[in-house]
Amino acid sequence: MKKTISLILICIFMTTILIGCSETTSDNSNKEIVFANAGWDSVLFHNAVAGIIAEQVYGYSWREVPGSSTVMHEGLLTEEIDVNMENWTDNLPTYYEDLANDKFTELSVNYNDNYQGFYVPRYVIEGDPERGIEAVAPDLEYVWDLKKYAEIFSDDQESDKGRIYGAIPGWEVDQIMYNKYVHYGLDESFVYFRPGSEASLSTAITSAYDSGEPIVAYYWEPTWLMGKYDFVLLKDKPYNEETYKDGKTALPPVRVTVAASNNFAEANPEIVEFLSNYKTSSALTSEALAYMQDTKADYIETAKWFLKENDELLDEWLEPEEAQIMRDYLNKDTNESMNTDYLYDFPFEIPIDVNSIDESVRDFSVKYDTFFSSIKSFLGGLVNFLYGVLDFIPWFILILLVIVLAWRLSGEIGKGILYGVLLFLIGVVGLWSLMLETLSIVIASVIISLILGFPLGILISTSDKANSIVRPILDTMQTMPVFVYLIPALLFFGLGKPPAVIATTIYAIVPMIRLTSHGIRQIDKEVVEASIAFGSTRFQSLIKVQMPQALPTIMTGVNQTLMMAMSMVVTTSMIGATGLGMEVLLSVNRVEIGRGLISGTAVVIIAVILDRITQGLAKRSEVNSDERE
Repeated sequence: MKKTISLILICIFMTTILIGCSETTSDNSNKEIVFANAGWDSVLFHNAVAGIIAEQVYGYSWREVPGSSTVMHEGLLTEEIDVNMENWTDNLPTYYEDLANDKFTELSVNYNDNYQGFYVPRYVIEGDPERGIEAVAPDLEYVWDLKKYAEIFSDDQESDKGRIYGAIPGWEVDQIMYNKYVHYGLDESFVYFRPGSEASLSTAITSAYDSGEPIVAYYWEPTWLMGKYDFVLLKDKPYNEETYKDGKTALPPVRVTVAASNNFAEANPEIVEFLSNYKTSSALTSEALAYMQDTKADYIETAKWFLKENDELLDEWLEPEEAQIMRDYLNKDTNESMNTDYLYDFPFEIPIDVNSIDESVRDFSVKYDTFFSSIKSFLGGLVNFLYGVLDFIPWFILILLVIVLAWRLSGEIGKGILYGVLLFLIGVVGLWSLMLETLSIVIASVIISLILGFPLGILISTSDKANSIVRPILDTMQTMPVFVYLIPALLFFGLGKPPAVIATTIYAIVPMIRLTSHGIRQIDKEVVEASIAFGSTRFQSLIKVQMPQALPTIMTGVNQTLMMAMSMVVTTSMIGATGLGMEVLLSVNRVEIGRGLISGTAVVIIAVILDRITQGLAKRSEVNSDERE
């Protein structure tokens, strides 16, 4: 009997512990806020402000999930994102429809006094005597005035036209700005260039401004860029709600809202009450971003500074006792608030001034702009030439060539017909022209990779010293995140196809160098010595003995270079490279599954065809090598 009672008591005790743990886990799960991080400074700043208050007043932890604005909105609907501090409603095609269908909860309007449109540097209109810049478009005031100055804003690819930098692909405002471009007849003398990403657009604008070059681009406020540089918003016809989406009038200030997922809003009433009171302005946000840019402070430091400078906001957002908690926290001595845990926190850090590195690179690009421009012109001409050749070939002839080539290399007519049918499908779904653009970038990158990679591979195969120097560089290039290659290409060569070729070449050249070196090094030394013994010079031995023997491995290097170029060329859509990659990027930004599936499948088809053809060439070279032996 006692044993039974003891057993019952133990079961009750364990059940109580389990229930308590379950409740604790449930409470902890509700004590985290997942903020949307769409990538720009203002949303990260507002995340920090709201996050600090949630942390200090309500005891929440918080983190951010990165992604494009449309992806973040989708995350709000699927409950993967709890709060989005900056919903640019006009840039989200389904925002109001989703709101009407109660798919998420709108809490407040963060600010609605911002502006957006086509901007030009002030020196374009008024000049800048301090920098020695003369006004090149003194009568430029309205959007339609751009037609008179197309030659001022010349396009890199079509020299007889100007270039207008449009909005980010996938944003609704991009379609509005394109409609405006067409409505005012700018399509007759300008190219509407989509930059691929916000970072690419900002880099293009800042690079042009630092160089004192004319540029016309879509942008918006508030941003650090507009606070730091002197730009003029081109005037338009007065805003009309019925016609502005057709591009016929100025755009209204955008409602930038704070929104939460439905489940989070229901489960966290105190946070929702605070966020429902959250309201700033474009001017306040710009002020904070300017502070961050000038002082190099991070988002948390900027948020603390902002709350100290605008103390009255605490009374507007919070209850009196909650506002006092925040004031006490902000007024704490900095040294007292820094509790370093030396067991888990690294005891010291070397201060690296990354901003000076950025400025040095920018200064270097400006100083040698003529040199980089000449390379850019050459690469642009090469890509355009290759595209012209591909476009000149009738579609059915190109498909026939692929069928014949695949048949001859594989020995199976069925494979050739299959590849031809797959290529035909790309044309049927309307992606033929985009495919040719992608191919022109890939071929240009592979040609440059072969021209540079082949001799480098030979060099390190014949010199141990050169091999010891180059190998660590190749290891670094091969393990570096691919997005890093976009940065120097963007800074030195701007946006478009030329920087795409540069970034793709840097990424794809490694296997060409490695496999060329490996193929030559693996040849039996006795064969090489025998050729020299029979009177060959080392150069003759390299050309007539080593290279033919290494050809199968070298062709494998060509295959790998081609495949890496094909994968990278999709990524380069983020710096404005058009083609199938831009289609993939647009589908991601707009969360269009069908469009992404079709364009992605087209990329796969091209990659498979190129892979099989180059593999066939590698096998044929291996057979020829065996026959020679």
